Amino acid sequence: MSRVTATERVQRILAVLPWILQHQGATVEEICRRFGVGRKELIDDLEFVFYYVGLHPFTPDMLAEVTIDDDRVTVHLGDYFRRPLRLSHQEALGLLAAGRALAARPGTDPDGTLQRAVAKLGAALGEGAADAVEVALGEADPEVLATTRRAVADRLQLTIDYYSYGRDEPTTRTVDPYQVVARQGHWYLLAWCHRAEGERLFRVDRIRAARLEHTGFTPPAATTSAWPDLSESPRTVEIVAPSSAAWVATTYPCDEVTELGDGRVRIVLPVTATPWLERLLLRLGTDVDATDLGTGEPLAPVTAAAAQRILARYDRDAPGPAHL
Repeated sequence: MSRVTATERVQRILAVLPWILQHQGATVEEICRRFGVGRKELIDDLEFVFYYVGLHPFTPDMLAEVTIDDDRVTVHLGDYFRRPLRLSHQEALGLLAAGRALAARPGTDPDGTLQRAVAKLGAALGEGAADAVEVALGEADPEVLATTRRAVADRLQLTIDYYSYGRDEPTTRTVDPYQVVARQGHWYLLAWCHRAEGERLFRVDRIRAARLEHTGFTPPAATTSAWPDLSESPRTVEIVAPSSAAWVATTYPCDEVTELGDGRVRIVLPVTATPWLERLLLRLGTDVDATDLGTGEPLAPVTAAAAQRILARYDRDAPGPAHL
């Protein structure tokens, strides 16, 4: 059964509503196809809007009205939402940042209500303030991202050349793409992977090439997880290192980050595979204490073994003495 956080659901509703307002009478199937959601999810979202979106005292002019007639959706917002808002400068900047982030989500109409509202708000704040707000979601190849989005929209299988950072290997996979989602500053593709025979989450910036296939697929009514665990990991590692290692916490998903006050930092993070952990520990150097929190075992032997392999490879590849 899908598990969706309240934040994710609100984000989805805020992406869908402006599009419906611009396309009154669109069918449930059209909306589902455009935003990559199941029919039940969409109906539940629209019922939520109908019953809960409004302001005190919840009179008709303060409520949103949602109508589904002959499978066609119509939304009318309460009169309150048509009144001009009076915002402080700080509130306007926060709203602009949130609007730009939402407008960057896949499926958002580039010429829709949201985009126009963001443009008007930016103009009202002035060029200097508006230009200071930038929203960047992953440095994915634009062509790969566009191909991936098209595969999701058209329900076509996709063949991807994917680099698995945890396993340190490139692979070619055929997938059934369900959704393109933005999380933690990156684009992700949620798909059924035929190679792994299960749902997987792929970072789009690690897809080196994407090829659209002519084979269609039928998505499930609901994915097993709306937001799979990024770690997919049975292992949690604690790293205590100099504060200069704080970059780890801003580069990789972490469970805990604590400044210890002695010039060191404690980082707890999930580990997907040993090769990735070896590379990280070697990069951090010798002034690091690493522990497997599941077993309580120190991980110094892991680092030592990796270093020995590198030295052995160097000795093997080094040229022998020259003979004159």
